[in-house]
Amino acid sequence: MRTPFRSFGRAFLPVALVGAAIIVVWYILAVRGNWAQVQQQDPTIRGFWNTARATMQVDQPWVPTPHQVVQNLYQSLDRSPNDPRAIWVHLGTTGAEMGLGLLAGGVLGLLIATLFVHSRPMERAFLPWVVASQTVPVLALAPIVISIFGITLTGKVVVTSYLVFFAVTISAIKGLRSADPLAHELMRSYAANPWQIYWKLRFPAALPFVFTGLKIGATAALVGAIVAELFGSNYGLGQRIVFASYYTQTIVWWSTMLAASLLGLAAYSLLAGAERLIVRARPPQS
Repeated sequence: MRTPFRSFGRAFLPVALVGAAIIVVWYILAVRGNWAQVQQQDPTIRGFWNTARATMQVDQPWVPTPHQVVQNLYQSLDRSPNDPRAIWVHLGTTGAEMGLGLLAGGVLGLLIATLFVHSRPMERAFLPWVVASQTVPVLALAPIVISIFGITLTGKVVVTSYLVFFAVTISAIKGLRSADPLAHELMRSYAANPWQIYWKLRFPAALPFVFTGLKIGATAALVGAIVAELFGSNYGLGQRIVFASYYTQTIVWWSTMLAASLLGLAAYSLLAGAERLIVRARPPQS
């Protein structure tokens, strides 16, 4: 009989093993990357272990170690939100841009998918352009958008939603067309109008696909928000990365990237939880 502890162990153990392997490789790369730096700063150090130990204690290392990154992130989180060295305001700024971009891109993607599903000529005419829009690198698009809208929340949301709407559009098209054809014909036989068919049949069937697109879009939204902040922002994780790069604060740089990863993981988990609450299991089709 499968116990909750055993089920949790099976789910957590692979993640823990991969995480341990990443940390070990990270330490090895830190030792290798900081070796020449330590020898330049203190030529008197001799021996492998003495040098390896010194590579993990450099104030501004070329490759920070995991414990340095985690410690810096903890110190940033432990400060008051009003402290300029705290990371809370940057997390809040990027999180807001990410959330608004995800919402705007999700709504836009669903609207485009709905239009395409109900109009084949519109799909044939515009779907290639929707696909082509994603061939423009966000690093090239972001400065153009920022120059048009200025260093504003609107500009950053536009960049973020640009990376979101495509995944939602493609997923929603698949979902809206996944409804049971027999159920579709039955509703038409009862004189249901297209609006009723959409909300009572197509949309519920598309929800799992829409959430899949949103979960993909959540990570893309985070990237879009950070990239937009690189080209002008007072706050945000992207601005913190620029600051750390300018002043060669590699530990701050890496801890900011770790914070961004945790923010993306939190957004993905929130969407996964919402999916479990909202999407009901559809009965198996015979």
